[in-house]
Amino acid sequence: MWARCGAAAGANAAVGRQHPLVKPTARIAVRTLALGMAGGALFALSGLPLPWLLGALVFNLAASLSGLRLGLDPVVRGPALAVLGVAIGASLTPDLLSRAQEWWVSLVAMAVYVAMASSVAILYCHRVMGFDRTTAVFAGMPGGLNEMIFTGAALGGDLRRIALAHAGRLAVILMLIAPAMKFVAGVELGSARPGFSSWTWLPARDAQVLLGCAVLGTLTARLLRLPNPFLLGPLAFSAGAHVADLTTAAPPNWLLDVVQLTIGSYVGSQFAGTRAGELVRTLLYSTVLTLGLLLLAGLFAWLLSRGAGPDLSTILLAFVPGGIAEMCLIAVLLDADPIFVAAHHMFRVLLIMMASPVLAWRIRARNAGSESSPEKRER
Repeated sequence: MWARCGAAAGANAAVGRQHPLVKPTARIAVRTLALGMAGGALFALSGLPLPWLLGALVFNLAASLSGLRLGLDPVVRGPALAVLGVAIGASLTPDLLSRAQEWWVSLVAMAVYVAMASSVAILYCHRVMGFDRTTAVFAGMPGGLNEMIFTGAALGGDLRRIALAHAGRLAVILMLIAPAMKFVAGVELGSARPGFSSWTWLPARDAQVLLGCAVLGTLTARLLRLPNPFLLGPLAFSAGAHVADLTTAAPPNWLLDVVQLTIGSYVGSQFAGTRAGELVRTLLYSTVLTLGLLLLAGLFAWLLSRGAGPDLSTILLAFVPGGIAEMCLIAVLLDADPIFVAAHHMFRVLLIMMASPVLAWRIRARNAGSESSPEKRER
């Protein structure tokens, strides 16, 4: 089954394009991060929101048009995701655990949102963007980038179109999230800073505990073959350490800026090797679709915020169909209950991972049936 995925990778390499599954070299990683640092510094000096995230994204996206080979290996991305996982886990408190039982209403609403958003997005990808039905399922489903790429390619989808569709949606969401938060929730991301203490370096004992959470959490998650082990493993270990009162510390601000830089550079580098026309077309299509999904997420967030529970900005971050890491990072920067945000995004990805293969298999079975019909055989 995975042979089809390998064949697709070879086809893309043959035309000189960087494929999402090709492992970047150290030189490519340094180039990608250097572009991200330049963009982040410029955005920070300009006072723009989420400077290290959006600056790195925009500079790498723009460099993609010049044909530069860009990308980040998991060895580089992994530690950044581990830091983010530790930061999310640091927000878990006994009070938050006691309120988790109230989330069932928003989780049910998330299931309804996923069904509505997926239906609209799949139809849009098939009818407007011209994707075949299988590709449209995995390109339209608002699930994780890596999960949709691997599963979609294995089940016969066009791997490159799936990758571009998801990377385009994520890039547009990250660029629109600041105005969306201001418009819907009245929150200014430009002034948002983490609610952690202002120290530059952690005390030795706290640093050891957090480092242990990052390393042991990642190793355990990989042994258990959990999805996104660099994020989920450290998150679980950090949450346990904070609930057990082993530490009350969290990663310092400068380390979260490094996380922003890494994630922004990674998302922007996903377009490396894409022709200018294809990139512009993908971003335009993605912008239209993303605006629709954001409006739908805003409607759900507004309705849920009418009752008791998290504030509007937290619910909106939980429903925006972006990546788990990216949305949780923004929640950490806003001090907006990242555990709630992470739980809802993981639930969304779980629903989509269960539903998308079923839809793809049904489409393939229907197509196979139509091809073997008497009319087809007579032709």
